[in-house]
Amino acid sequence: MRHGRGMTLIELSVALAIAGVLISLALVSFQRGIDRQRESEAVRELASFALRARQRAMATNQPVRLVVEPNVQRLDGTVRTVARWERLRCDNAWDNDVCPQTTCTNTTCRANPACCDEVGPELVLPTSMNAASVHGLCYLPGTGRPVRPGNLGCMRGMLDNTTALNAAIPGNLRVNFNSGRARSLLMVEGVTGLVNVLDCDSQAAAARPVAECRN
Repeated sequence: MRHGRGMTLIELSVALAIAGVLISLALVSFQRGIDRQRESEAVRELASFALRARQRAMATNQPVRLVVEPNVQRLDGTVRTVARWERLRCDNAWDNDVCPQTTCTNTTCRANPACCDEVGPELVLPTSMNAASVHGLCYLPGTGRPVRPGNLGCMRGMLDNTTALNAAIPGNLRVNFNSGRARSLLMVEGVTGLVNVLDCDSQAAAARPVAECRN
């Protein structure tokens, strides 16, 4: 009676090598899925921050802005990009058109804590994510109207300037990724300030094409 031939050392080595490659590919795919999930969660958390900023601006009658700061030193020793909202201190307590203070129109409250009466929690962005377009998005005192004037001044001294306010309507803010993920948009409604997220590779984007998804 003949017995079956066992695997040679070479055959075993080849089988182990193939198994190792397959495991590595599976791990890469698994990690990519985790990274995509983190990116998706960060975009939606950023939209949640914007809605919270709007609510605080309406409740406190002070402007509240979003800041996205690169190169922030973390307690664990890492350097990351961090987003949060900041409720701005005014020059006085009776005129909300003098907010922020003149020394705070182009500096964050991380750089000068005296600029703020309140700050929100921090969102550490994935390293693949670029949300610079959200930096400076501001909700005006009382009304919660959104503006993005191109600086951190929150339209100080211009709350009655309708032309300037209309020119500063944020529109659709692009959030880009270097991971291969399609762009996402924070779609800021120009009057109410409500925010919706649109992923540019979603069925919703295909059904209703948006210019900011294409360029």
